[in-house]
Amino acid sequence: MPTTSLPNKYRAKEISDLLDISKKTLYSLEDRGIIPPADRDWRGWRIYDDTHLEAIREYQRQKAVGREDI
Repeated sequence: MPTTSLPNKYRAKEISDLLDISKKTLYSLEDRGIIPPADRDWRGWRIYDDTHLEAIREYQRQKAVGREDI
């Protein structure tokens, strides 16, 4: 039987620690549409996954090379 890998799930604090950004910056990236909206758990807390992580890393790479339009 093939195994399917479920995406990793992260809380805002975990993302901010992994990528060395503040939670405020993380929420701003979401509000500005740079990353897709996060799912919410039963408490309403944001739940991120690997696609969010990669989108933020790509944003950081683009910012590091001096893209003006981000």
